[in-house]
Amino acid sequence: MKICFTSDQQNDLESTLSYHFGHCPYFVYVEIDGNEIKNVYSAPNELAEGHNVGDLPTYMKQQNVDVIITGGMGPRAQEYFEQYGIKPVIGAYGKVKDVLEEYLKNKITYSEKIAEGNLEEHTEGENEEIDRLKKDIVNLRQQIADMKSIVGKLNKEKEGE
Repeated sequence: MKICFTSDQQNDLESTLSYHFGHCPYFVYVEIDGNEIKNVYSAPNELAEGHNVGDLPTYMKQQNVDVIITGGMGPRAQEYFEQYGIKPVIGAYGKVKDVLEEYLKNKITYSEKIAEGNLEEHTEGENEEIDRLKKDIVNLRQQIADMKSIVGKLNKEKEGE
């Protein structure tokens, strides 16, 4: 099985999961045999800056991806992935290694299809504020991913006592 994670960094399993699959800067691919990791690699999302509807699901199919795990994805994209036999998993957050572990242990929570919201026109000043907030969100996701990883390690140590 081949799983693709959306990522904010090109740091393989240590990468932080990106919130939106279509505009994420990187993909982390993990090839699994049973519950054993066979291969891990990161690649830039060459379509992050712009793509047509359906381009990324088509690309993932060409990469032989079975599952895509991300923070968020619109319902149309989810339908495209499902048409290609690729299972979309949305609502995940944290470091790729932690989300992978949760997925393999069937502990990940699957979100329902997310409805696409109406996009509003913004003034230039609002767009600058939105850009700043987006950067803040990426930094907060990194901090949450780090904390989640630490809690996971502490729980494993506690179980080992």
